[in-house]
Formats: sequence, C-alpha cells, structure tokens
Amino acid sequence: MKIKKFLLLLLMVTPLYAQGITFPVPMPAAKDAYVVENNAFMVCYAGNYGIPIWEMHRLKPEMFIGGALITGEWKADSRVKSYRITAKDIAGLRLEPVQLFPKSHAVNDVESQNASFYTSNLLFMNKQLKDSIWERITESFEELAKEYDTVYVYAGPIFDKDTLKIKYTMNNRIAIPSYFYRIALYFEGGKAHYKCYRIPNRVPADYERTSSLEDYAYNIYQLEEDTSIDFFDRETDSNFRQEKVKFLDKRVR
Repeated sequence: MKIKKFLLLLLMVTPLYAQGITFPVPMPAAKDAYVVENNAFMVCYAGNYGIPIWEMHRLKPEMFIGGALITGEWKADSRVKSYRITAKDIAGLRLEPVQLFPKSHAVNDVESQNASFYTSNLLFMNKQLKDSIWERITESFEELAKEYDTVYVYAGPIFDKDTLKIKYTMNNRIAIPSYFYRIALYFEGGKAHYKCYRIPNRVPADYERTSSLEDYAYNIYQLEEDTSIDFFDRETDSNFRQEKVKFLDKRVR
C-alpha cells in the first residue's frame, strides 16, 4: 500500500518527458520495491537482483524521429540502494549491456539520453540476441507509435521461480534472468490493446533471428504470474477481462 501511495504522489508531481504520466504504473508484489525516476522513463528495483525488474516510458514518434544522438559512457547510479554496477564492472563482462530505455527514444532530449547511460537502465544479454530479436521488437514498437501516436512501453527480466536456481554473475551480485519481456500498450478508439513478448535468455539459433515476432508472443497474465508484477490498472485490465478470465480458469484447471 505504501508503494502505491508513493507512486500516485510521484505521478502527480513529476513530469515524464515534460508531461504528466497518464498510463498504468506496474505494481510489483515485493515489499522492498522502489522506483528510480528520470525525465523520460522510470525503472523499478526489488530485492537483491542488481538489475531493474521493470522499465517504463511513453513513446511518441517525435521522441525517436529527427534528432541527433549523443555518444555516452556508462556511469554508476548513486540512487540504486543495493549492489551498484560500475562502468568497470561492465568492461569486464562478456555479455552485452543493453539499455532498457534506449537513448534513441529521446532524440530531442539530451538530458534523457544522458540518463539512458545510468547503470540502473541496463540488462545484460548475448550480443546476437540484442542485435536481432531485441532490436526487431524495438523497431516494431516504433512502428506502433507511428500508427497510434502513443505507445506505453515496458521491459524487464523474468527470473527462475526457484530462487535456489538463480545464477549470479559480477561478484555474485547480478542475477541472470531466464527470459526477458517487452510490452507495448496502445489505444485505438479508446480501447486498449497490447503486444507482449517473452525472449529466452540464450544465443538465438539462426532461424530465430529472422523468425516472426509472433513466435515470441506471450500472454500478459501469464507474465504477471511469472514476475509477480501487476502491469495494468483495473481500468486498463477491463479491456482484457475475457482474456484474463480464460487465463485464470485455465490455471485453476
């Protein structure tokens, strides 16, 4: 309850990309969850994973079209309470550091591009995975923004349910996800729609790099089950009520 009150207050007083946030804020079940807020995006930490459990931002065409991109360097984020990743840590890791909020989604906002290089805004994955499936999903979300003007984007890791099986890297403090997820929420005629993808955390096979993104489509309510995160508020959820009822019924059976 305290987390919800904090987030509601945050939404009332803090602009996101120069405007107030009007879209659903994910709610993690973890009691120790906390938000790290930037001008154009937010990330949320919970537990001792060492990486955020979600990132969220609003994507509009003017955010990724027509601007110049800066060249930045990774920098530690002092706002992170638990293990704080440094640029030195990243340099010694074979995996690719990937921005959850990509700097290309803030082409007209240098401050937000700089913030995208905070180590609080990254996941680690194989470079081939990043350059293929991950980037194709980014491009698909940009196409949705062009078509519907506004898309609300979410991304993060999915960890093994059995905490004893979770592997750690980087001084045994950064948890390795089993999967990654990405969500795009958009509205047409006042009705909510979503695209949800789950991506295995492994080197993709050759055919997977060019296969249809629908091969990675995932049920949003199964994702909530996997992550213990409530992504949409009740009003948005009502758009998918029939789908949620079917999922819950299937789970009971």
